[in-house]
Amino acid sequence: MDFGMGRIIPPSFTFPRTATEAMVAEKTGDLVLETNQLTKIYQNRQIALNDVTLQLEPGTVLGLLGANGAGKTTLLRLVVGLHRPTAGWAKLFGEVMTPNSADLRRKIGYIPTNPQFPKGMTPITYLDYMARLFGLPRDVRKPRLASLIRAVGLLGASGDAIEGFSNGMSARLAVATSLINEPELLIWDEPTHGLDPEARRSMLELMKGLGQAKSLIVSSHNLGDIDEVCNHAAVLSRGQLIYCGSLQDLKGKMRRNHYEVDLEGDQRAITKLLTMVRGMTEVKSAELQHRKLTLHFNEEANAANGIATVMMALNDCKVTLVGVRSVGQQTEQAFLDLVEKDESAGFSRIYKQPPKLAA
Repeated sequence: MDFGMGRIIPPSFTFPRTATEAMVAEKTGDLVLETNQLTKIYQNRQIALNDVTLQLEPGTVLGLLGANGAGKTTLLRLVVGLHRPTAGWAKLFGEVMTPNSADLRRKIGYIPTNPQFPKGMTPITYLDYMARLFGLPRDVRKPRLASLIRAVGLLGASGDAIEGFSNGMSARLAVATSLINEPELLIWDEPTHGLDPEARRSMLELMKGLGQAKSLIVSSHNLGDIDEVCNHAAVLSRGQLIYCGSLQDLKGKMRRNHYEVDLEGDQRAITKLLTMVRGMTEVKSAELQHRKLTLHFNEEANAANGIATVMMALNDCKVTLVGVRSVGQQTEQAFLDLVEKDESAGFSRIYKQPPKLAA
């Protein structure tokens, strides 16, 4: 597995809660998940995860984002007790998770990346086997596995050999397996990986439905999936937790300086305008395509002043303004901007106080 190198002095985060979630947390007194300085170093040389501290409150649907080697799978394996941390700890429902915490793991529905199933079994025999491992009596497990097989759309293949399943069918069986014990927390690592568009759409709809009833952590390379399913995000970069909070905040806090300006006028006048705009100190970049001027202002620039300067240039060049709009951010662009900013920060982050989100 490709693990990323970590960094020093990470921030601590708490996911904000709704009023309903706050009441639930106040009554139970327990977070769904809490990690404190969670660190994993492999072979005394490879830092896969570095001092990750976060808190997850009831009702959160968290998207775990990061490039290959960022530490996503390592974090999830530490959370479910498949690995021992080098330092720090992870608590689920107020209890420290260890490789021996079998009772605690019963509260979790976990799907690893590319789940594998034993040969010679069918969905019915496999789910029945897993239900027996959880200690479910026959009168409970039989109707439950039948209900799950229907829910994930495998009723027609319930007696077929698993080894002949497509990626989409295997993914649906993995979902059913993760739900057999009626867990309080779902942790799914790349659940849409390798799925065709139809199977991916089915999986996303299933996740959206489950997210209304359970706490859910979803790791994914597909930022569109996270944007559609989750209400919060955590971003890992080289083992370092560099952001967590709402998806809206993630998209809103990055680059509020991207504008598109629709123009009308003589092409030579528009070309002259482009040259003038590119020479402005406030402008980081300016591109022209089919009479649409795309502007990125410098991060420290006042966008309103920049737009005003561009308007004066339009008047000087005798180019007509048709429309101007701020370009909203997609999750993918916000994620890339965030990682780029973190990379450029370098060691300067060591000397800064880490931000905290209000509970």
